[in-house]
Amino acid sequence: MILPPFLKAGDKVGVLSTSNYTEQKYIDELVSILKEWKLQPVLGKTIGARRGSFAGSDALRCNDLQQMLDNDQIRAVFETMGGYGIIRVIEQVNFNKFKYKPKWLVGYSDTTFLHSHVQGMLSTATIHGTMAADLEAGYHASSWESLRKALFGEPLEYHIKAHPLNREGKAEAILIGGTVSILCNAKGTMSEANTNGKILFLEEVGEKQFRLDSYLVSLKQAGKFKYLKGLLVGHLTDITEDDPPFGKTPEEIILDVVKDYDFPVCFGFPAGHSGVNKALVFGANAQLDVSGKGTTLRFIY
Repeated sequence: MILPPFLKAGDKVGVLSTSNYTEQKYIDELVSILKEWKLQPVLGKTIGARRGSFAGSDALRCNDLQQMLDNDQIRAVFETMGGYGIIRVIEQVNFNKFKYKPKWLVGYSDTTFLHSHVQGMLSTATIHGTMAADLEAGYHASSWESLRKALFGEPLEYHIKAHPLNREGKAEAILIGGTVSILCNAKGTMSEANTNGKILFLEEVGEKQFRLDSYLVSLKQAGKFKYLKGLLVGHLTDITEDDPPFGKTPEEIILDVVKDYDFPVCFGFPAGHSGVNKALVFGANAQLDVSGKGTTLRFIY
């Protein structure tokens, strides 16, 4: 995988939304954070634009992303909001210039489509990290600090407590992944994730238990777990029971889907749609060590 150049003080960075509309006050907070990092934020035309739930029309969102990708002065692009929308425009975006002059693309949730597309089509790393919209729930210093470290190329290593359902083992491989439902929806498209020989990160929000099971079973049938080196599970937020009850917790659903494989599994990694959202460098080499004492995830640049 290709790692874009890490940021340095004074760099210009783009701020846009290729998905849903973001309230201006959270954009203003993001701009303040970026300025504290000695970066120069450049706001895209989608900031302040709105059409229904989207940050402007498909054409506006596509063109905004295209201009940020093609602008040599922009060294990173921050998505401000997830939700839905990237799949509507991704096939119209021309990545030819980005291919030879890559830059960091930052976000999560719906940005999973962008991560998967860039890694699969262009073998280029991206960052799964917190966004402006997350500021609605408050400023989580550890989330933003981990994102700063990832962007500036500082050592990034995480230690988390052992989870009773973890499956012990070690793996070293490229880390990819994102939101389960979006990875599932990307199957058969240009943005489909190639999980062979990788460590896969998964998280999800706001789904029924049976629906989570259906996404995971679909990914299994597509061979997405067959050649994995390891599985890292983040926040499983607001995964609700149905009537009649499905009968399994979200963690049990995941373990059942991967029971035929022997790679290590870590639950409870602090990333995704709930509170703390630690940055992950998708496309970078990572060392995963899951033991009875806890889990260590270390990125190797």
